[in-house]
Amino acid sequence: MIAALASVFLTAATPAPPPCRFAGEPRAWTSEALASWDRLDRERLRIAEPVTPVITLFDEACAWTLTPDDRGDFRVGARRYRTAGAAHSGQVSLPDGGAVPARKLAFASPMSDGRMFFIMALPSVWRADPSEPRDWSRLSMVVFMHEFAHTQQAASLGVRIDGLLARGLPEDSDDDVIQNRFGERPDYPAAYEIERNLFYQAAAVPDAQAARAGLASAARAMEIRRGRWFREADALYAEADDVFLTLEGTGNWAAWMWLTDARGGRLDPSDATAFVRGGGHHWSQDEGLGIMLAIDRLTPDWPALAFAPRGATADRLIERALRSR
Repeated sequence: MIAALASVFLTAATPAPPPCRFAGEPRAWTSEALASWDRLDRERLRIAEPVTPVITLFDEACAWTLTPDDRGDFRVGARRYRTAGAAHSGQVSLPDGGAVPARKLAFASPMSDGRMFFIMALPSVWRADPSEPRDWSRLSMVVFMHEFAHTQQAASLGVRIDGLLARGLPEDSDDDVIQNRFGERPDYPAAYEIERNLFYQAAAVPDAQAARAGLASAARAMEIRRGRWFREADALYAEADDVFLTLEGTGNWAAWMWLTDARGGRLDPSDATAFVRGGGHHWSQDEGLGIMLAIDRLTPDWPALAFAPRGATADRLIERALRSR
């Protein structure tokens, strides 16, 4: 009897887990992230029809789903969301079914009903990883800006990717598809590295005339690389290269813009470039940033074209920048 009473007492005394309220750091960080995106949109992107995606955010214990709702309890700028939180046990549910592990991740994806969806681990998850050398507080916002850019591109680049898949691009293709298919072929890595470096050099030179000459050299190197390797059965990869350089380049540029903003990451441009590039392990992300920075030197209005409903890709943006005066 005494043992039973003790068990009842201990069970009653065990505090219930805290409810998953969307408050504190999760709410404050999300407000800052969405406000940072909206500021970039107002000042540089000027998206005619901005997308408000369904968002899932999670930490070590809870996941929150933010659903667009004009009467929602969470508002940032023109966006308003209805929030719902629930505890998770290491797996975070996705709105279209399935689940992902509650670890460092972020991605955007279309849903079966046509809406865009965005999921991301909150800063506490990034902070807990001791293997990441970069400052977690900046890194989490860099990841947000990059991936949120993709939520705005389904009608342009998303449609292009669907078309490439329908025409024979492997079903499991992602932004590393070019690197994975050609990266170990003789001479390809060296050609890629020369081309990538030329774009970054064009972005860093002191005057517009030198930037234009550098961009022209980089564009010629790109044309030579594609002409050598993307032929016959591999011809489709020339378009895939253009699309994924645009997708990843615009995402990394959005992150770079936050890092260099005095209201954001407060880094000088060279430090911001090094931060975003990291180790340069993902070629389309690395070269894509170099392309956008080089274009930005000559035609600073390019973001409105890239984020338009039928967005301009890197090839067209490079051609336009070279024609500018």
